[in-house]
Amino acid sequence: MIVKSNLELKGGNHAVLMLHGLSGSNLEVARLAQSLHVHGFSVFAPNIEGYCFGSPTTPWQDWIESAKNHLDSMLGRYETVSVLGMSMGATLALALAQQENIASMVLLGTAMDYKGWAIPWYRFLLRFGRIFPEFNFTYKEEFPFGVKNPELRAKMKQSFTKRKYAEAGGEEISLKHLIQGDYLMKYVKKNLDAVSAPVLVIHAIEDESCSVRGAEIMFDQINSKKKEFIYLGDSYHLITIDNQRQTVFNEVERFFCAQINAITHTDTFDIPKIYTKELKRIAAKI
Repeated sequence: MIVKSNLELKGGNHAVLMLHGLSGSNLEVARLAQSLHVHGFSVFAPNIEGYCFGSPTTPWQDWIESAKNHLDSMLGRYETVSVLGMSMGATLALALAQQENIASMVLLGTAMDYKGWAIPWYRFLLRFGRIFPEFNFTYKEEFPFGVKNPELRAKMKQSFTKRKYAEAGGEEISLKHLIQGDYLMKYVKKNLDAVSAPVLVIHAIEDESCSVRGAEIMFDQINSKKKEFIYLGDSYHLITIDNQRQTVFNEVERFFCAQINAITHTDTFDIPKIYTKELKRIAAKI
């Protein structure tokens, strides 16, 4: 089953626009969307045509324009709008932040390069595909499927056997999608100093798709006065569903709630406390 409908959860006057990964769908952020909604946020997670799984590739500029239209619509309906992006969705969020006024932003597993340790040797085809636009190639998801958790990995492998889609995304991504994603990354890198919104970056040290170094360079170059970087040590690329997903959920909620309180000079949101066993162990050692 390919999910093409937008996900909208109506809550309070403060909203979050959620952008999933390249050639994926909003299923990738659905659990996190529900968690934010429980805390009082209105959430909108679109499936952008030409960007999501199952739709013919469109130019990267169209992705930005579509995301911008969704953002503008939300800005007219809510007191504040924050943006969350996963993987290439985080890159797309950065493109929005370079052009638009957003309340705050969370970037998960940001795609600043294709240099993760599991990226196959044939990534050189990106250059080949740019020279010969008629050439196409489809990359199929392979081990470790973006997750470190062995049980979840087995479920994903089974899902891809039965159908072409799983919670983590589609089983394949076209060279045309990857090329447009590469163009988007290059565009965003040139304009990082235009980003001034409060930013939380969460990235797995062992990210097999997008290097943590790329995220670090991005973090250093943005002009946000308020910015945080959290490293995860027991996850791969898909941090919203892997071993440390609850840590990710808690930190995202904490950051958004704190930023909205600071912007509005109110106690609109209670700041979530850290309850995960992992973070309790870390806190106990400090």
